[in-house]
Amino acid sequence: MRTVETLFLTGTHFNPDEAELAKLKTAYPYLSLTVTGLKTYTLDQLAKAEIIVGTPDPKDLKVAKNLKWMQTQSSGVTQFMTPDVFTNGEIILTNAKGTYGRQIADHVIGSIIAFNHNLLTYHDQMKQNLWKAYFPQIDIWNSTILIIGFGDIGQNIAIRAKAHGMKVIVVKRTAMELPECVDEIYTIDKLDSVLPKADYVAVCVAATAETENMLNEDRLKLMKKGSMLINVGRGSLVDEQALITLLENGYIGSAALDVTQTEPLGEDSRLWSLENVLITPHASGFSYNDPHFVFDLFFENLGHYLGGETLKNQVDFSRKY
Repeated sequence: MRTVETLFLTGTHFNPDEAELAKLKTAYPYLSLTVTGLKTYTLDQLAKAEIIVGTPDPKDLKVAKNLKWMQTQSSGVTQFMTPDVFTNGEIILTNAKGTYGRQIADHVIGSIIAFNHNLLTYHDQMKQNLWKAYFPQIDIWNSTILIIGFGDIGQNIAIRAKAHGMKVIVVKRTAMELPECVDEIYTIDKLDSVLPKADYVAVCVAATAETENMLNEDRLKLMKKGSMLINVGRGSLVDEQALITLLENGYIGSAALDVTQTEPLGEDSRLWSLENVLITPHASGFSYNDPHFVFDLFFENLGHYLGGETLKNQVDFSRKY
């Protein structure tokens, strides 16, 4: 059996423990494995690898002349979609879709509850020893959520939203039968007509050239007055300056933003000072178990790769995701 040069780039979302490494060695003793940090790899290590797990700097991948398969630890792969990133034109690229949906959906529902029940306001009042109560402006079980994008994240949001009694509307790229956890489902060309129906708009669509600035100023103004925007997709999906203006004048009631157009968010951004905004540092996908989920995905895909089978989560370069 030939030696398969494999490079692990470890970080917050992929960091195999001793048991996982032992499992890999037992199952595939012919793998020649190099483990290093996501920020500490060398160009020689990239050049040697047939398989890379992680997300090296795209500009470094020109040296990876032996690379045949790269498994990312992230769902988003926009930075690898430029045709000339890879030297090998037959590269297999797989992402980590399916490992983040549950925790990101929890983050979305938690953000809705936090604003609806004024938890952020109460927490601020604690610093002043202030005992002051507020009524929610809407009951969650009488509200409507619009989910833009219906992959792993969108599906998990829908399940949790329906469990809270919400009316669930979905907009996605292609048509499908109505799932049990969804009340209405539309293709993306109907987005303008459904935006005014929603009390909460959750953005979790893939970032592509087609979805860039999807929620532009005109569409943000179509949202129901006082509604909430939750973005757990990418900052490029939303016109940030238009959003800031609509948050400042109160047309959009609140926003929970786990992603922004520039990351980290600039210190001079007006978003930091808005009381109706919750900023989190692209952390909604964090989970204690996530590194293990990514390893399990890689381990399964490794069997497919070595067996000459189709890999799970294989990226379609023509669709850009």
